[in-house]
Amino acid sequence: MMHSRRSDWLVFDDRGATWTAGSMELRRRLSCLQYEGDLVADLVRNLGFVAGRTFGNKATIRLHVQVVSDVALAAAFYWLADHHPAGVAIDFVGEQRPAEVCASTEAAIARLIELTQKHSLGRKIVESPCPIEQLTTESPLHGLLEIWTRDEGRFDDSALIDYASRHLAHRFMVIRQSASDRLVFHTLGDGLHVPDKAWLTSAIGRPLEEQPDTEYWRWAAKIHRAALRSNCAVLSDIDADIYWPSWGRVRRRYRRLLLPCTARDGSRLLFSANSSESRMVLRNEVA
Repeated sequence: MMHSRRSDWLVFDDRGATWTAGSMELRRRLSCLQYEGDLVADLVRNLGFVAGRTFGNKATIRLHVQVVSDVALAAAFYWLADHHPAGVAIDFVGEQRPAEVCASTEAAIARLIELTQKHSLGRKIVESPCPIEQLTTESPLHGLLEIWTRDEGRFDDSALIDYASRHLAHRFMVIRQSASDRLVFHTLGDGLHVPDKAWLTSAIGRPLEEQPDTEYWRWAAKIHRAALRSNCAVLSDIDADIYWPSWGRVRRRYRRLLLPCTARDGSRLLFSANSSESRMVLRNEVA
């Protein structure tokens, strides 16, 4: 009688690469050549890697839901799709919960998305609202608030942009609310800390939700829309990982001021500016 053979673990890392569990090159890159513990489990638990192996026409996926890397998970999805096992067991690392069994590859991928989706945004983006009174006269953002208050929320693009250019090194954006109620990029300052400078031109006139990191920009659109509706200045500290296709994920920590404005023709705009005066760490580093 022939018995199906259980394969060794494969490890999918946070750059999308696939390694065998016994790979000496993987150990060399992680500086753990003499590692004596369960390397696969510890990479899944601490670094957000994903592990997978097959047994006949079945497969097992191991992940730590709270820290799993989106890129590692995507690599595991491709592996599952290539092998198309008849059943998939989802084994949880880092928490006390029983494994789950899915009856098909498609069901497993859908379940993995469901499990990780609700945790992913909080891992990548944290916003800490600040009282507007916290904006002292020493802050470079304070002058923008004075202009906005003086003009009673009327959009004075020359005054706001000139101030942000001189005192905030061109770190600003103007968001316009279109006739169809969409939020689109109207103006982008060339001092914004984005790795892909061509984006500063290509994004103009396009909706926020249609940018490369859809999850981040949908979140940003929600925040900007709420500020427009409130018609109040909004001050926040932000700690976010933003994905750029040519660069990968880039972490940014900054203080942001949102100023809802009304143009002379009655259209609504939002002036957004940020500074590096507050570089608070709002998210835990992965161990």
